[in-house]
Amino acid sequence: MLRELDAVAWPDLTHAYGEADDVPDLLRRLAGGEPEALHALYGNIWHQGTVYEATAFAVPFLIELLDAPATDVVGILRLLAAIAGGSSYMDVHQRYLPASQQGSDELAAQIAQELAWVAAARAAVSAGRPAYARLLSASPAEDVRAAAAYTLAALDPATTDTVALQARAADDPSPIVRASAMLALSARAVVDPAHLDDPEPLPRVAAAMAHILNGGAVTGSLAAILGRDAPAALPSVPLLPWESDDPLAWVLSVAGPDWRAQVRVLAAWLEHPDPAVRSGAVYAAEDPMRTWRAATAALAPLLAARLDDPEPAVRHWAATHLAAAGRAAGARSADALWGLIERSPGLDATAARALTALVSVADARADGLLARVLAAPDAPPAAPPSATERLGLLTAAAGERDPAVGWHRAVRERMSGIGDAAAELVFDLPAVQPALARLGSWATETRTAIIPAIARARPGHEQNVLIAAAARIGAGAVPDYVAMLRVEHPPAAAIEALGGLGAAAAPALPELRRLLGHAELTVRLPAAAAYARVTGDPGPLLALAEEGLRGERMWQRNEALHALPAAGRAAGPLAPLIAALLTDDDDWTSMRAAGAYWHATGDAERAVPALLRHTTSRPLGLAAVACLGEIGPPAAAALPALRAAIDAPDRQPHSDSSWGHDDDLWLDACTAAVARITGPGGPGVR
Repeated sequence: MLRELDAVAWPDLTHAYGEADDVPDLLRRLAGGEPEALHALYGNIWHQGTVYEATAFAVPFLIELLDAPATDVVGILRLLAAIAGGSSYMDVHQRYLPASQQGSDELAAQIAQELAWVAAARAAVSAGRPAYARLLSASPAEDVRAAAAYTLAALDPATTDTVALQARAADDPSPIVRASAMLALSARAVVDPAHLDDPEPLPRVAAAMAHILNGGAVTGSLAAILGRDAPAALPSVPLLPWESDDPLAWVLSVAGPDWRAQVRVLAAWLEHPDPAVRSGAVYAAEDPMRTWRAATAALAPLLAARLDDPEPAVRHWAATHLAAAGRAAGARSADALWGLIERSPGLDATAARALTALVSVADARADGLLARVLAAPDAPPAAPPSATERLGLLTAAAGERDPAVGWHRAVRERMSGIGDAAAELVFDLPAVQPALARLGSWATETRTAIIPAIARARPGHEQNVLIAAAARIGAGAVPDYVAMLRVEHPPAAAIEALGGLGAAAAPALPELRRLLGHAELTVRLPAAAAYARVTGDPGPLLALAEEGLRGERMWQRNEALHALPAAGRAAGPLAPLIAALLTDDDDWTSMRAAGAYWHATGDAERAVPALLRHTTSRPLGLAAVACLGEIGPPAAAALPALRAAIDAPDRQPHSDSSWGHDDDLWLDACTAAVARITGPGGPGVR
């Protein structure tokens, strides 16, 4: 076995980490049954969905090892299926390259070379079809037969496979194998209605999924099977080679673009008597909620009804999703969210998420609680769990092996203290930071507590979060912000807050003048911008901005561009320097250059197209849309894109933990920009 291994010039080939000279040793170790070798091959000849030059050369040896007595046959079959579906690294990642490199002849040549490797790897896997078919029909191990069906499904369709798969789907004694064969047949658009009557729930679920994947509507018997049989099949779903950690989320995903069907199925699962099913269901609700605006509105009340669930994981994920959902959590959920908080003696992880959800709907009770947290005493230092305690937590999680939540998540939740309320309210800024980021002028009680809290917060991110929140809700007077600047590294958020006050911040001018001589450009520039806004004198800002624009480092140019709008048309002499950055490879630089150029010149014809390149729902896009609104009627060319964003059925997230709030910010920004562009003298409202 592996006699031809050394005939390959492995050092002349490459994989994800460079020269492929380690592949022969890994293949020999794999033949000896070392699991670490398979893990390493998953990292180098196949890496996060991409394949490489050496991959096609390794595949024949992987196929040969399917007959090695000590080999992980299932693991190799799954690796072969992954390789068959692999893609070119650069074809996938080219959108992350600098703009100047995209579309180049060199890039096109590299992608063409990599796509040739992809084709060679896929052909090499396909050459093993007889071996996979033999294992499917003759292996005594059900997991091997199921994995063989999975690998066959990854290949180009062939009638010979179809016959063998149909035999396994109909007659195999293992429900795992029957289900895997049904899913493999669905990849060939072969669907048998008789499979819906299989005596076991897992194959019936697989048959329903096969019908849906091939265009079946999620209604009637198909919806009934998903709602009824998926919970019954829950312990078996992870045994399929098609899925691993989140069984119900995987089953739900086949409903595809039909969010109404997903809501109907989730509604049934959320009422299930088994807490493992409800845990899996509430976790699975995230995908439709973060995908469709309408799905969020439909699922929010269903999740609110689970906030008093006896299962801690159900309460936690329900509160987490409602917090991420932003305004779509709805005022109708407010009482349920507050009830969860009241049942928690302190602000544990679940209650903190409920608080964030309440802030999203501007609930006055959240305002009062935030004020109390900011005024509460510091938490006593917590002793880390002992080795014995940590082992006990891990053992408990491993023993439970919750099939809905997944073992790793069970460990993570227990280690983070989910469901264990604190004894009393303490000053816990990390817990309330997401809530603080959503405050508005309605938060009257927090307004009185937030300035003293800034002094207690750790310098840096925590302080800046509080300062930004204070500015949004209108808290603090000029002396408060001036006091924050009398440190070695004054927070930029406090400087910008003073600038936002305009002429009212005149008492801060001595402190701002002092900061104009600060050692750090990152302090001097925002101080000069604030000075310009307070006094109307852009002189210091123009001098510092020119220094930044001529700087060799990207951050210097970015800082200058960020500050320059405060100078307005007075920055006109710097327009040539700014214009040179409109096509910069760095997105933040080019976006800020477009805004600074318009403020300096009033030339919307050149600025608007540059801003439009960045109108996507992310922090950079929000800034671009705000600038389009400032331009007003001359930015009419942006209206189609802005209106399409407002009317889109899909959410527009830019983070994993706050997708609904992101979408709210995006909608608000686009709506405000449209209103300003279509204002008096503009192109008119639809």
